[in-house]
Amino acid sequence: MKKITSFVLLIIGLAACAPNPSPSKEKPEYYEANWSSLQKHQTPQWLLDTKFGIYSHWGAQSITLEMQQHDMPAHEAITHWKGDKFNAAEWVQLFKDAGAQFAGPVAWHVNGCLNWDSKITDWNSFKKGPQIDIYGELAREIRKADMKLVASFHSTTLWGAMSKTDDTYMEPGNDYSKRGNTHKVHGAGGRYTSEYLEGWLDRMTEGYELYQPDMVWVDVGFGGTVGPEKKHMIKEGKIMESDKDLFIDGIREDIQQRYISGYFNAALDWGKEVDLFYKSNDIPPGIAMRDIENGNLDGLQYDPWIADINMQQHMVWPTVWFYNPKNEIKDANMLIDMLVDITAKNGRVLLNVPPKADGSFAENIKQELYKMGDWLNLNGEAIYSTTPWVFYGEGPAYVKNTGHHGQGKNKGRDIPSYTSEDIRFTQKDGVLYAIVLDWPTDAIEIKSLGYEGKLYPNEIKSISLIGSDASIKWEHKAQSLKVQFPDKKPCDFAYVLKIGRNKL
Repeated sequence: MKKITSFVLLIIGLAACAPNPSPSKEKPEYYEANWSSLQKHQTPQWLLDTKFGIYSHWGAQSITLEMQQHDMPAHEAITHWKGDKFNAAEWVQLFKDAGAQFAGPVAWHVNGCLNWDSKITDWNSFKKGPQIDIYGELAREIRKADMKLVASFHSTTLWGAMSKTDDTYMEPGNDYSKRGNTHKVHGAGGRYTSEYLEGWLDRMTEGYELYQPDMVWVDVGFGGTVGPEKKHMIKEGKIMESDKDLFIDGIREDIQQRYISGYFNAALDWGKEVDLFYKSNDIPPGIAMRDIENGNLDGLQYDPWIADINMQQHMVWPTVWFYNPKNEIKDANMLIDMLVDITAKNGRVLLNVPPKADGSFAENIKQELYKMGDWLNLNGEAIYSTTPWVFYGEGPAYVKNTGHHGQGKNKGRDIPSYTSEDIRFTQKDGVLYAIVLDWPTDAIEIKSLGYEGKLYPNEIKSISLIGSDASIKWEHKAQSLKVQFPDKKPCDFAYVLKIGRNKL
């Protein structure tokens, strides 16, 4: 009996001394291809903290503008596209100097040529035109610069092989976008065929499988709701009475779901948090981040959003998103005011910075970006990683044309001009920032900050002007905070008051 007991004790002892097995790695919970599952996706904290990015429209339209041949077919223009001055490292350095936190290419725009080295179709920028893997080279340099990678997709046109499993060759030059019973493109009623949608999905999937972007942006063709919205057939998610027939020319919902779930699940395998940008009512809320194209919103937004802003004014058409020296550029003062205003409203800005046809950037564009970078280098603490306050701001200026393309209306003349009465608020780590959008010539009264409003008496501990060593004179009154600015400006644009707060 003693021998048996001793043996049992020996076994127990050896088991106790054995190393613990390493805990099994939990498998991620993958998304299913339906809206309910996809609504479990959360906006990554890094994206909430991110406020400013840059992307670039570059392709066939750059050539037609340079050559002033607006009727030249895109596939012919691509044969003239050399891009001999493209340098990905120089592009990314410019974006970084501008203060951007994320950047990337327009990866696919309007026609059937992909701006990456595709294994599906020979119509891509590596085999045609400049013979450059634009997406791949920029992705590599953006990651080296410790920035996040965004890629945007703006096309449903297929050139070359239909898909990975269907080698039907889609000839450039045919207008596949027209509704009708086009062979293998449109079926009954002008809807896309399943074969065609599989080809679109193959290309879009390749775009994230090859380069693992942190963000993808799917433009109007993804859901097709922007067009009817602009025609006032859809308003705030409601179909309106109309004498026109409604036709939503978008990707079928099950294909949308397969794309988004595929991207989100791939990111789980990469060990990355990612997000997607979309337009209008293209997908249900709560899945991704809504984009406003070349526009702004009026009022504090309670869901995070993004505005893709064109650096060029929409003076001369067509193809306004591609470089055209006839289109005036927005200067740094205007761009910084937009960034501040949109940030205060819970948004972020993706700025289109278009290169010339040869792949270089115009000097006047670079100079305005450098000015933005100088401002953000000084005042970035009031923008980066901030959250909105309970009020986004005060002052007389407002967004006259809200929503998509609002800034392009009337050739940009309706974009607000801000004065020293226009103030925007952000906050971070217990500090409140009041950003005054023009230099005041006299003391200012900030009505939002009186001690009979949201703030209490004695709540303000200190006030400084970022970039200035001057002592700031201020008085906390019942209905306002009165601030006297120093004689000397600390920078050329929006001026940031940093307000420390007491714990009462």
